[in-house]
Amino acid sequence: MHVLPLQKGILYGPVHSRRLGRSLGINLLPTTCKLCSFDCIYCHYERTQIKALHAEGVSFPAVAEILQAVEGALQGSLELSYLTFSGNGEPTLHPRFAEIAAEVRRLRDKLRPEVRLALLSNSSTVHLSHVREALAMVDVPILKLDAGDRRTFAGINRPALDVGLEGIIAGLKGIPGLVIQSLLVDGKVSNVCGEPYQAWLSALADIRPSLMQIYSTDRPVPETGIEKVGPVMLQRIAMDVEAGTGCRVQAYWA
Repeated sequence: MHVLPLQKGILYGPVHSRRLGRSLGINLLPTTCKLCSFDCIYCHYERTQIKALHAEGVSFPAVAEILQAVEGALQGSLELSYLTFSGNGEPTLHPRFAEIAAEVRRLRDKLRPEVRLALLSNSSTVHLSHVREALAMVDVPILKLDAGDRRTFAGINRPALDVGLEGIIAGLKGIPGLVIQSLLVDGKVSNVCGEPYQAWLSALADIRPSLMQIYSTDRPVPETGIEKVGPVMLQRIAMDVEAGTGCRVQAYWA
């Protein structure tokens, strides 16, 4: 299967995002490997080489280097809607993520206050105090929840051993402006029918995010037997979520 190449630097794009318009990605992770606390069955990058919640002995980009790159981009003439923490895995694994988020926000406020700051995260670190501190610096925290039960969570997200679903669900409650993104799949592992679907709906009702974003995979995935969820089902699920949680839902498809 063809996989997307890893990002080769700190900044990438701007890319045109269905959700974020013209978004300049900020990669806080190594450029030689994928570092993540998940190894999701649908990830369009390669398999996770370093799967950990606390990465030891990993060389991260220096804070000064990150801020210099961001400042240079903001001083330029790029047309931007968002600066987005994303990249080669889980961005909040950078040990100085809170400091980086605060400093990037300071630069944004000074140089391009019209540009919004977003985070794409798998939610595995929401229980950590420094990550929760950093979330307050982000205009649009987009955090993942693909499952509401342990078995489906393990089957879809394949988390590191020290990542627990209960901690994620508890940590997602009460985050201001929370946007939850869920990628829906069917086939040998499914989160769109039966008990897994009901457990996911129940978790969303418990969390009550400000906004839900649901979508399915648009590209081939690393695993066989994984089926894409089409527009008709995505629209039905969106209505289910809105009825069950009262929150607004946006459904995306190619």
